[in-house]
This record gives sequence, structure tokens and C-alpha cells, in this order.
Amino acid sequence: MERSTFLLSAAVALTPLVVASSTEIPMKSIAGIAVPDTDLANEATSIAKAALPPEIFNHSLRTYLFSQLIAKTKKIDHDVEVVYVAAILHDSGMSAAHMSDARPFEVDGAFVVRDLLAKHGVSDARMDAAWDAVALHDNGSIAVHKQPEVRLVASGVGADFGAYLDLMTRDQIVAILAAAPRTKFIEAFLDASAVVAKKKPMASSHSFVADVGYKRVPGFSLPNFVDEVLSGDPFAEYEH
Repeated sequence: MERSTFLLSAAVALTPLVVASSTEIPMKSIAGIAVPDTDLANEATSIAKAALPPEIFNHSLRTYLFSQLIAKTKKIDHDVEVVYVAAILHDSGMSAAHMSDARPFEVDGAFVVRDLLAKHGVSDARMDAAWDAVALHDNGSIAVHKQPEVRLVASGVGADFGAYLDLMTRDQIVAILAAAPRTKFIEAFLDASAVVAKKKPMASSHSFVADVGYKRVPGFSLPNFVDEVLSGDPFAEYEH
């Protein structure tokens, strides 16, 4: 499925932000993978759990866990706290608590993350990376050219739809699925996406949400660019 394929440019070794590495901040372990145990990370977790159904929260957690296995395999240095916060909140814009009337759900989620990071006094550079990581989490063709944190969140999302599994061992995947079960995830995710498509179709045109709209929302339709540009010349009155 092309829309669920997220690209990771492992050959590019980008310089990370002011890194919050696993050796600098408190960590805990989930499925044998280090997870930030900071006030910021824990508040992000609380926000996600309060806003999202458990099936989508588990997807968000798996996104982070998969991202860390990809980072380890590809030797990608990164700000682990930024990746965690962005991963755990990347779908927060799908929730009723954080859904705007007109913005793409990715942008709604990006502002949830930015507001949280600002509350914790995080630097502008780290906030920008987290914002981009959420806003671009479903657009791997752009994310691949951004900071390591952005690339890893997009890759973690992709992994939960079947990409990059060849970079992991069977035991690692089984452990992640045990810690954050994938049970009923696809239906819950499609249901949440359909709500977004129905509420604000024009904010869905750039992403997989439009695909869900056409399949799951009766009467869903989007304007066609070709039809629009051929429907009339806005400059006609200026050319005479």
C-alpha cells in the first residue's frame, strides 16, 4: 500500500538537536526498549491516554518502540525525548479533545505537542522538530529529508503498517505486540479517520484520510484540481 509506505534515508547521517539521550535522562523499559521517564514524557503519555481510544494509544506507543529499533539498526542518533513525545501524540489531532474545525489532523496534533513542549521550557529547535515530526508523520516522502527525529517518527508509523519489519527480529516484534497489542487497531483507526474526513473533508485532501473518506463516508468528495483550473480564468478581466 503506497500511502502506508514511509521512507527512511538511512544513508544520511544528520546532526541531531540538543540531544536528550538515554544516558542523560531517566528511562524505563517497555518490551526491552528504553522509554523516557521524564515529567515531559509522562505528561505526553497522560494527554494521549486521555484523548485517544486504547487501540490508537497502543499504535502511538508501538510507533515509538518501532522507531527505536529502526534507529538502533540504522545507527541514527536522535533526541529520544522528542521522538517519544511526537510519537505518543502524533494522532492526538484525531481526538475530539484536540480536533479543530478546519486544520488537518496532523497540524492539530503538532500544536498539541508544541504547546506541551513550550510548557516545559523546551528550546525552539526541539519544538520545531517535534512539530514537524507530528505534522509529517504520514508523509514519508517529505519527512525523509528532515531531521532524524522527523524521519524516525514517520518510520515508526510506517512500521506499524508493515514497513521495516525486516530490520527487526521476530522476538522484538512479538515483545512489542505483547506490550502494546494491535487488537482491533485497524477498525478503530479507520473509524477515527472517517470522523476526520466527514468533519473537514478539505483538510483531508493531502493524506490517507481522503482514501478513508471515499470508502467510509457516504457522499464524500473533493474538488479536482484540473476541473478547478479549467473552470475559469481569474486573470481574464486584467488582461484587457
